Amino acid sequence: MNEKSSLRSPSFGDGALLEGREAARELVEALALVGVKLPSLRGDFPVMGKGFVHLGGAGADEVRRLASWIRERAES
Repeated sequence: MNEKSSLRSPSFGDGALLEGREAARELVEALALVGVKLPSLRGDFPVMGKGFVHLGGAGADEVRRLASWIRERAES
């Protein structure tokens, strides 16, 4: 086994890993449309074989902007 293959994630999780990363990318793009950026948002290694996304932390101003946007749509 070479050094690169020993550092690579297991092949059984590759699809789920890509799914998590793609979902995170989609959310980053959608949030950008309303001016919200979650700097720690990222796709991560699968959990129980499924894609996983860390929403991460964000500044209070970003969270309030997101909360306001959600409230406006929920009340419509």
